[in-house]
Amino acid sequence: MKCTLCGFEFSEADARRPCASCPLGAKCDLVCCPNCGYQAPREPHWLSRLRHWRRRNGIYEGTLAALQSGAVSEIIALRPRDERILHKLTALGLLPGVRVRVLRRFPTYLIEIGHAQIALDRELASAILVRPVERS
Repeated sequence: MKCTLCGFEFSEADARRPCASCPLGAKCDLVCCPNCGYQAPREPHWLSRLRHWRRRNGIYEGTLAALQSGAVSEIIALRPRDERILHKLTALGLLPGVRVRVLRRFPTYLIEIGHAQIALDRELASAILVRPVERS
């Protein structure tokens, strides 16, 4: 499992440890990150199976914010919530067809385009739709 707030990876057994003193006990459907304490609802099994199937068949498309460190992907679209963010992304050279590599995800997203490195916040990274590509 991976915490959506801090990016810490942990097992399901580790997620149950912080909740040992919780009065809800087994009736609780939240996953608690042992690193930062963030609580999130457990992902449904059908959703994780669908995500795995899409990745295995090469049809996974998501946002830059969802990529792991070291992942190489191609930008396929920019979907910002307002025009200000679109102008900022295009000024940084983040355009459809550009290949990016995620160097780091926390505390900011650090990406590499060619020989340039760019730091993005979560809002900007979530506005960039990507698809994985094979490293060349």
